[in-house]
Amino acid sequence: MRFDEHFAMRKLIGTKLKDYIRSNGFSKVSFCMKAEISRTTLDKILNGEIDNKSTFNKDLNKILTGLNMDLDTLMESLPRVQSVDAMCSQKAQTDYQMNDKAKMEYDLLQDILNLCSIYY
Repeated sequence: MRFDEHFAMRKLIGTKLKDYIRSNGFSKVSFCMKAEISRTTLDKILNGEIDNKSTFNKDLNKILTGLNMDLDTLMESLPRVQSVDAMCSQKAQTDYQMNDKAKMEYDLLQDILNLCSIYY
């Protein structure tokens, strides 16, 4: 892709970058540190709000260099989908025990997620 095409697709690039950040477990702060850009700049890129072509190109190149990938790879990447149980278990303490109220709330949330997966 050419430079002008990148800028024209900045909203799509922002969306793909959001997906990449989420699916790879980055926080915005940790991602900014890795890419050596400011949090404000990242937010503008994610929302497609940078109006200057050269600034967009410079910041996008910093991000891609920090990720050690090219734009085509980013655009082709699909978000990694994890189940709710897998995401929760990665963050939970190994000896944690839920009380009865927490178990009921968790089951209710699971039911809501199941309904959403049916209708959406």
